[in-house]
Amino acid sequence: MQINLRDNELVEIAKIIKETIFIPRNQKKIAIFLCGADIKDKNTSRSKMASIFNEYPRYEILYPEDLFDDLLAGPGQHNLLILENILADSVDAIVLFPESPGSFAELGAFSNNEKLAKKMIVVSNKKYKSHKSFINYGPHRLVHSSKTGRVIDINYDDQEKYQIYRRINEYIAKIKKTHPVRKDVTNILEVENFILPCIYLIDEINNVTLYRLIEHATSQDSVLCEIATKSALSRLTINRLITRTPNSYQVTTAGANHVRETFNSQYLDKARVELLNAQNRRNSRVKYDRVVQGAHL
Repeated sequence: MQINLRDNELVEIAKIIKETIFIPRNQKKIAIFLCGADIKDKNTSRSKMASIFNEYPRYEILYPEDLFDDLLAGPGQHNLLILENILADSVDAIVLFPESPGSFAELGAFSNNEKLAKKMIVVSNKKYKSHKSFINYGPHRLVHSSKTGRVIDINYDDQEKYQIYRRINEYIAKIKKTHPVRKDVTNILEVENFILPCIYLIDEINNVTLYRLIEHATSQDSVLCEIATKSALSRLTINRLITRTPNSYQVTTAGANHVRETFNSQYLDKARVELLNAQNRRNSRVKYDRVVQGAHL
């Protein structure tokens, strides 16, 4: 049965989850946005670099097609510039191989965004280094002028992959130190660890209620909160932690197990009791103080 929650109760629920339940999923990981040719083609430089990054648990690799495609398509499409700014505030670095029409477009768009250019590591084909081209005179110069962004020229046909990795890793460390990102619920990559407990605790919760909870938790504007929520819901669905019904979202069995294993069970139980009381008792309302009172980490 769906719980009818007032806005002041959503404020309390957002505070409960943010301050007692939420745990950053990537606090100790380095989030890399990896761009290039088709990742499914094992012969592309992006695919080869992805396989190297995946050998190191400290990295989380993200792809444009996973993070942006759903948000740029359909009736609820969003401006690419907004998404670029969200990306700049969320990832530790961007590693881009300009080896396909799509990656050329990404290079042009990202390098024109000052916040993104500072985080870019462009791994360019050495044989085009001296060409009088738009890429050399435009995007590459913008990345160079950003101070922390880097352009690395390599031979795509004869690359020693771990030597390239070491150079990229060195630049990532410098970018991360100079331009650190917040690893909290205001980071779009962290929102799913806020969203999942919300769905676990609130029966038949819909996307509008989730937008409002994110607004209360982050104090961001409604457009950014909608984007963050949609992105989180997409990743949680792909990972089969939640499922969508005609009017709402629910956790799967795997999702419920993940919640119980990941988050503080004491606060989860107290929050669940608080919500049940609000649902079943006349004039009862959700209160943060009652959940925190008497609980111990």
